[in-house]
Amino acid sequence: MITLVRIELLKLRTTPAVYVALALAFFLTVASVLTTILLAGQPGTSPVGSVDNVSHVLSIGVVTSFSMLILGVMLTAGEDRHRTSLSTYLAEPRRGRVLVAKLVTAALVGAIGGAVTFGLDLAIALPVYAARGVHHLPVDITSLWIGTTLLTACFGLLGVALGALTRNTVAAIIGSLVWAAVIELAVLQPLFPALAKWLPTGAAVSLTTATDHSGLLPPALAALVLVGWAAIVALLAGRITLRRELR
Repeated sequence: MITLVRIELLKLRTTPAVYVALALAFFLTVASVLTTILLAGQPGTSPVGSVDNVSHVLSIGVVTSFSMLILGVMLTAGEDRHRTSLSTYLAEPRRGRVLVAKLVTAALVGAIGGAVTFGLDLAIALPVYAARGVHHLPVDITSLWIGTTLLTACFGLLGVALGALTRNTVAAIIGSLVWAAVIELAVLQPLFPALAKWLPTGAAVSLTTATDHSGLLPPALAALVLVGWAAIVALLAGRITLRRELR
């Protein structure tokens, strides 16, 4: 299993899309931090250094999680599309083990990517806030850091599982974006908020929100819910993968 994980990590290091995703995440992080802090206090925005303002600056989970979800999809559906998985299956014909290796790889890379990106966000935000006279951030930074790390790892797992289920890169990515942005946020959140908070995006919002959690799950419970969703989808993908292997 360790060897399979190393192979998957090597594949990621030699995949240009990984560096594109990292560059995009870096650019969006820097742009979001600077614009949110420098424009704070303008009409329609929160005061600089307020809880709402700082929460928005540090809520980078959307960028990191969906970047990792896309990479997770590429680990499975992308390889099926380009037939690059054939060499892996020749070395390890048991597809279930290969899927587990991809899941472990996605979770590991997602956790590291989420933690590092949040650290970058914080490293940029602190001196910019200090330049504007804010020397204390009124939020629980540790909780947000852990939440972002866990969120990104779980979305990496979801990406791998969705890619394995669909075996279609475009369908998996567009389907997940439609589910999160349209079904959960645009439809279920305003109409059925009591249900929406138990779904993956609702749990993700709870983990990366430093403001009032009324209407949201407590962070600890949200973490369990998100891990549960990732585990359910991963188990479903594993079951489908094993059925394909027996054909």
